[in-house]
Amino acid sequence: MHAVRRIFDFARLTPDAPAFVAGLQPVSYRVFHGMITGMRRRLASQGLRRGGVVLVWIDEIPVAWSVDLALRTLGLTTMAIRSIAEIANVAGLDVVALVTFAAESRPGAAAALPAGVLAITVEAADWDIPGEGAELEAPPEGPSGGHVLLTSGSTGQYKMVLIGEAFEAAHSAALTDILRGGDLRPAIDEALVRVNLFSFGLWTIAGYSIPIRRWAAGGSVVFHQGADPVRSLAVPGLTHAVTTPAALAQMLDAPTRVPRNDALRLVVAGGALSLALASRARASLSSHVATVLGSTESGVWAITPIETAEDLRWHRLHPRRMVEVVDEACRPLPAGELGQVRVLLDNGLTGYLNAPEATAEAFRDGYFYPGDLGMLDEQGRLALYGRVSEMLNVLGDKVPTQPLEQALQERLGVEGVCLLSGQGPQGAEELHVIVETAAPIDEARLREAARAIPRGFPEARFHFIARLPRNHMGKVERFKLQKRLIAAREG
Repeated sequence: MHAVRRIFDFARLTPDAPAFVAGLQPVSYRVFHGMITGMRRRLASQGLRRGGVVLVWIDEIPVAWSVDLALRTLGLTTMAIRSIAEIANVAGLDVVALVTFAAESRPGAAAALPAGVLAITVEAADWDIPGEGAELEAPPEGPSGGHVLLTSGSTGQYKMVLIGEAFEAAHSAALTDILRGGDLRPAIDEALVRVNLFSFGLWTIAGYSIPIRRWAAGGSVVFHQGADPVRSLAVPGLTHAVTTPAALAQMLDAPTRVPRNDALRLVVAGGALSLALASRARASLSSHVATVLGSTESGVWAITPIETAEDLRWHRLHPRRMVEVVDEACRPLPAGELGQVRVLLDNGLTGYLNAPEATAEAFRDGYFYPGDLGMLDEQGRLALYGRVSEMLNVLGDKVPTQPLEQALQERLGVEGVCLLSGQGPQGAEELHVIVETAAPIDEARLREAARAIPRGFPEARFHFIARLPRNHMGKVERFKLQKRLIAAREG
């Protein structure tokens, strides 16, 4: 595997350079190489069949990485899981083992495995840390395994995406641009880049792809899974931090304060960034704040430095990515027209594993359809207007609308309810509750009904309509409702 070979190279050339910082303690490339090497020997002794899939249920990120990279150099494909329930998401995969860490209790894990699947427990004693100046063992030659990521895609149902060397190579340029925070000027010295990923784990595209890229370039990554994550912003030499809106809000509300660092580039992904939150981050942490749009399937396709309030709504498309807004017949729409967003794929991905229906819906003619409604402006910027599918984006988490709509419908005693979300004028994600009713509903009932709405929205805006638009099957036509809301707001 390319990243493991590069870790080996840096363990020889710059052995004391930090590969990562965990729990505020640096770990050198020499030590990291020994962690991977020791785990490879331990796992190779189990006789695991090349080409199989190994589930890795390890919460401590540095340990998980040493196991993951060791398995991939043995020709095995890895998949990070976080609960027994996620074992059910691997149907159709050739699973050969589950690896856990001795320091983390996993009761019932072995019993939940299908027949013939090994349960392997590793421990820190399996690492083989070489002494200073010792000769280092080179990683094995030959094809490496891949890594399976779970993604909610455009429907919110878990689907599997297989990433390998080709996929990771395609993401390298875009990841470098993320680290520039939208500044596409000549290259930075990547060996000096130190990215704080907080607790992004191997189960996320950012948590998996960014460390791979950093280690291949000789840089380092900061993981912080302990209390008070804002403390990790004070790690010496930190150049970048990647976070979500929810995690950023928690850090800004934390009692601990770190010195403002205008050399730091703060990158926010996973959900809409509000004007209030962006202003607080710029005032307290760094003047360099940028947002990122993308997905596991398609990678990054918009990077927007936040300089004005308008930048929170209108996203700057990556110059090397083709992003279009299309109508129901998949024809590109001009600026000012609302339609479905699609992204031309450049990573070789053609679909999900063992999910032909979901693949047919999201992957068409070389494009990926993330399920977003959007509109381009005359400058080629993109604004998002919620989801095409029946999902809400709550601070980066996909929440199905049907249970919420049913609960609101019952509480209000009405014929129908439709929930739509989208980024409002102030950048925050807005929730719109469209109620089908011919009779007025008093404010007290609305407040009581609103208790069914998940936290994460600054407010819920109620709208009343005599009849929801429906198709011939009786399904609510969300697209038409979204267009009405946009027209009303713009007017």
